[in-house]
Amino acid sequence: MVDYKVTQLDSDFDFDSIRYWDVVIIGAGPGGLAASLTTAHRGLTTLVIEAKETPGGQPEFLYADKKIVDIPGFPDGITGHELSQRTYRQAVNAVVQFRFNEELVTVEDTDETENDDQLKRVVTSRGNYLCRKVIIAFGLLHFPRKLPVLDHVDSDRIHYKVPKISDYEGQRVVIVGGGDSALDAAVMALQRRADVNLLVRKDVIAGKADTLRRINELGGRVHMSTEIAQAGLSGDQISLQLTDDENILADHVIVQIGFLSAKDTFEKLNLRLNSDGSIAIDPYFETSRRGIFAVGDVHGDIKLITVAWAEGIQAAIHAFKEITSPYWLNEKRLLDLKISLIGEKLADAATRKKS
Repeated sequence: MVDYKVTQLDSDFDFDSIRYWDVVIIGAGPGGLAASLTTAHRGLTTLVIEAKETPGGQPEFLYADKKIVDIPGFPDGITGHELSQRTYRQAVNAVVQFRFNEELVTVEDTDETENDDQLKRVVTSRGNYLCRKVIIAFGLLHFPRKLPVLDHVDSDRIHYKVPKISDYEGQRVVIVGGGDSALDAAVMALQRRADVNLLVRKDVIAGKADTLRRINELGGRVHMSTEIAQAGLSGDQISLQLTDDENILADHVIVQIGFLSAKDTFEKLNLRLNSDGSIAIDPYFETSRRGIFAVGDVHGDIKLITVAWAEGIQAAIHAFKEITSPYWLNEKRLLDLKISLIGEKLADAATRKKS
């Protein structure tokens, strides 16, 4: 049996009139979307803040057109884009509210309370939001690394995520990067009859050897120890001068050179971190700051979509119980502590008996 009854918020609910949100979730990836569904279905006003222009997180950003085959219930696989859109649509139907293109700045404690619950203020690049609980779900790898030589080129054909397959079918594509994401993007473009040049800065490929072999079989050209020296526009195309003295005209440039870590953001939030820079949490997914939870890659060792879903749901349930039963989590912690202490005493007694 489930532990709750779905309480659908009214689609005409006036969110502009509320003084605070029950839950603000940072990140619209798998963990954040799963958490938002769970809180909204329990009748909590839920706001999701996403730094990018679209929902979905890494499945949408890295694997939009690639089949993901390890999601239970999809025996033929499902693309990152389709999976993201289905989950997002489900959240919208549950009357979850979204703010896109807003980057988290900090989370402040306030002097305001609601039923003895100290309200938080989530500050973003575009505004601020009072709330009772915060769930951090934006991943360890926060923003794609940019290529400075392309910064001055004003073109919507320079991509830091792999565009839809139809965007480059049969066109000239330059892909920058030597990891699996870059190699996968090259294969997908080649399979759509694109003319592909892969630029690898180092003299070795970091991605899978089988994928590189596939690129060569499909006719892709791989430039090792090569970077973009200069870039500009030539009509609708992007003109690139390479460090190997070759000049290339491209319809699209896809940059896949990794992500910037979110550790700086964690430190701004004044959260206790693990030795690897991830967020430290307790068994209830709560961080060192009361009322702030963390799920998914920001703390987890197992970086899978299904794990992010499960953690988002669990953190959302704990946040819900803290709001509806304020003493629940404290009492459960005390019980867990007592059980732990009893276990330690029994183990100590057994050791002494052996000696």
